[in-house]
Amino acid sequence: MKPWIGLALGIALSGCGTVRTVSNESKAVDDLAKWQTDCHQIPRIYSGVAYQFCNLNGPARSGPHWTAFSILLDMAASGVADTALLPYTGYQQYRRGSVPIRRLEY
Repeated sequence: MKPWIGLALGIALSGCGTVRTVSNESKAVDDLAKWQTDCHQIPRIYSGVAYQFCNLNGPARSGPHWTAFSILLDMAASGVADTALLPYTGYQQYRRGSVPIRRLEY
């Protein structure tokens, strides 16, 4: 595999909702709280899809942020990644439950 393919894949996955929620769930829910989402929790099963849905489910944001189209593309990619991680996330959901979104004052 050529090194540039690995680099491109790494850059593409860095914005993936699944990678975000599985690797650092506290940062993911803090982002959602900062964006004032209307979601109160995200399930560990299909967490990447839920993360992107909650990203869309809130008031309009100003400043640099993803467009709705790019969020929907990432939601589709997250669906594939979430399906691959289903045994792991299913066990985590059973043991630990959903991840609550803390309400922060910004």
